[in-house]
Amino acid sequence: MSHLTKGLYGENAHVNTLTIFDGLGIEQAGEVVLNQHSIWQILNHMIYWQEYILRLLKGEETIPPKHASETWLTEVKPPAKKDWELAVHKFTDGLNEAVRFAENEDGVSNGQVEHLLSLISHNSYHSGQVVIIRRFLNQWPPPTGGDTW
Repeated sequence: MSHLTKGLYGENAHVNTLTIFDGLGIEQAGEVVLNQHSIWQILNHMIYWQEYILRLLKGEETIPPKHASETWLTEVKPPAKKDWELAVHKFTDGLNEAVRFAENEDGVSNGQVEHLLSLISHNSYHSGQVVIIRRFLNQWPPPTGGDTW
């Protein structure tokens, strides 16, 4: 497994990015604690930037947002359970797509490496926020395991 792949999945450096939303219901996903965004808002913000970076990786034209507020949902809670589940799957699918780029480390350009490193650091930052919120809600670790070895 490449260093980029390990970074995307959180191996060795931070919590496994694929597990941070495991076991959460829409009630917990919509809680606002510690004057933070809700987990629902964080998840959708992560999806926004992950999709943006995936477009860059594919060489598609992208237009950056004019203001950071454009990348955050104003709604705090998922409208329904299916919306929460679809968003988690969308994030996971996008992360796995980024990993497919990272696995081809010899065929990845310097610009693509920079995009992947940006995604790694962005996801790591917001994964940490999710873990802190989950700890506050007594919802950490997830059923699949947390950050202990």
